[in-house]
Amino acid sequence: MRNIFLLANADVFLLTDIAAFLLVLIGMFFLSLALINKKQTAYITLFFLIHLILFGSRILCQTNNFYPLAIFIFGCIFIVLEIFIPGFTLTGVIGILGYLTSIILAFSDYKYGLLAIIISLNLNVTFIRFMFKKGYTLKGLTHFVLSTQSNLKENKEEIDELEKLIGKEAKSISSLGPTGFVLVDEVKYNAISYDGYLDNNLDLKVIAVKGRYLIVDKEVK
Repeated sequence: MRNIFLLANADVFLLTDIAAFLLVLIGMFFLSLALINKKQTAYITLFFLIHLILFGSRILCQTNNFYPLAIFIFGCIFIVLEIFIPGFTLTGVIGILGYLTSIILAFSDYKYGLLAIIISLNLNVTFIRFMFKKGYTLKGLTHFVLSTQSNLKENKEEIDELEKLIGKEAKSISSLGPTGFVLVDEVKYNAISYDGYLDNNLDLKVIAVKGRYLIVDKEVK
């Protein structure tokens, strides 16, 4: 069994497990930066580029087949669906499981892949918590959704009606990560959280409107 800390051959460094571990760590770091920065396009691009290098090197090496790359793409599609389709928590779970599975399959031994995920997640969670203390929030996803929605055609009458709700109290009836559903005057609306993620059953306030979405934030009492 190949040792994770040994390079099999210097000329195939990218094909070793330690190189794969470093790629996973760097890729997740770029994802963390995308979550807390409004200008996240570059970080998301780097995230995908790093993972394409990871999976592409494995395919060229013929250490495994196309399954890890296919599962990675599958997982990313479901994560995007979770972001843009309010309340579809199941799609997010499937997407995350797909992503983690693709990482595990990219290693020569599954336990190395699992170890890489555990270490990378712990380091990135620690980094995000540190950034929270510095005043950062998970606004990257919110900005990503809002910038996409701005390209959609809007019905002026519908937008005018939604803008009348600005300043009103709302109640989340699903988790918002960042999209979800809220109740305003007992009517259900699509909503986007201002800070990236909000739990179910929270007292919120409508602070703005973007497209067909209400932008909500925690109500300060």
